[in-house]
Amino acid sequence: MFQFVLLPILIIVLLVIVAVTWIPSENKIKYLMWRGNYDKARKILEPLLAENPERLSLYRHLAEIYYFENRKDKRALRIFDIILRLKIPFQWRNEIYPLVAKYYISEGRTDSEALEIIERAVEKELIRIKM
Repeated sequence: MFQFVLLPILIIVLLVIVAVTWIPSENKIKYLMWRGNYDKARKILEPLLAENPERLSLYRHLAEIYYFENRKDKRALRIFDIILRLKIPFQWRNEIYPLVAKYYISEGRTDSEALEIIERAVEKELIRIKM
């Protein structure tokens, strides 16, 4: 009788262990972010993005991590820049416009892409001030 109760429990535990270890990287990243473990998610995500720069969803996840960590270093700003230029869906798009615009200004960029981002940042700031 005891065997019949223990065996299903053991099978369920093994299935959970196998599922967690075989979860595809992007789902694992989402899970870690959901748990608030941004550091571990970032350590998986950065090399994955370096190997797969064509996977746009990875930029969004990394931008979310950098946003939650309140990062404003060059690496984070480059990811925010990619989010804006490629129009990748990002919940905090309005908040990163000024960060990227300031970065462009500090770099002395005057190309059309930089000017467009700077103009949008100014427009969004004016709208925010009027509210």
